[in-house]
Amino acid sequence: MRACPSICPVAPSCMLDPDLPDAFARHLLTAVADHSFNALTITRASGAEEPGEIVYVNDAFVDLTGYEAEEVMGETPGVLQGPKTEQEVLDRLGRKLGAGEVFHGRATNYRKDGSEFTMEWKVIPVAESEMDVDGADSGETLGASIYHVAVQREAPAA
Repeated sequence: MRACPSICPVAPSCMLDPDLPDAFARHLLTAVADHSFNALTITRASGAEEPGEIVYVNDAFVDLTGYEAEEVMGETPGVLQGPKTEQEVLDRLGRKLGAGEVFHGRATNYRKDGSEFTMEWKVIPVAESEMDVDGADSGETLGASIYHVAVQREAPAA
């Protein structure tokens, strides 16, 4: 087994069969994301601490929020926020992402129909580093785009 930092840098413990071609491994991981029970959102950030435009959501996100993918593509995750969304949680999110750290928290969010729910989520900052021709991470992130991978669910009742 091999660690797969070039394929899934958000999970250092991720292991894939070393004989799998990178393109097929990406296909497998896409299938996992598309069919996950957890809502997944990927945003392209304008800065490490700034919310960015949504570039991917899965079907579980659609089920959780009531928004169709087409309605949120290009929007920010702020589309889910409203009057009871806790600003201190959003501030902590920004600080963690700005420091390149994983965020884990809960906040009041809103579905498309306006109903409230408590979302628990983890957000992982991922820098798009330059890849060499073999797909290996060159380690260079200067000027790299930052993406935020969010794994979300409705929080269980406390």
